[in-house]
Amino acid sequence: LAWAVSLPLPMFFIYLRQGKQIMFGLFKKKAGEVKVELKKVENRDLMEAIVGAMVLIAYADGECEKEELEKIERLIRANENLAHFGSEITQAMGRFVEYMEAGPRLGTIKIMREVADIKSNPKDAEEVFVLAITIAEADGEIEPAELKMLAKLGRELGLRVQDYGVEA
Repeated sequence: LAWAVSLPLPMFFIYLRQGKQIMFGLFKKKAGEVKVELKKVENRDLMEAIVGAMVLIAYADGECEKEELEKIERLIRANENLAHFGSEITQAMGRFVEYMEAGPRLGTIKIMREVADIKSNPKDAEEVFVLAITIAEADGEIEPAELKMLAKLGRELGLRVQDYGVEA
């Protein structure tokens, strides 16, 4: 910077302007990276609610069938809101499956807490609920226990299964 002081005044201003452009360019890049991370943090609640609700419904009738697990995996891969989570989804799913295997009551409570985190956003709540219904329908029919759990999930989210073409 000492050499910059010896520059003629117009050259010094050009130097300063170029330095600011470089600095702002770096700042924009870092700001973009921060935005991606913030979006990831913001969507983490949605990701956990989606994965948790799908696992909850898959286990609602006491067992998680192969068709339900396959459907969960397909829905996760197809969901653009979950694309940037990678292995975090696998970890979340493993955690929720473990909760349900260890004890359905505790698993249900923990998953419902995750679902409660997104209930203030109507779009997120609806997405979670529709995906849960999709899992319940994965094996061709909605079992009474799955319907009961869907109703409970719907109450938490302020939604009704009847509004989505499911007969209660």
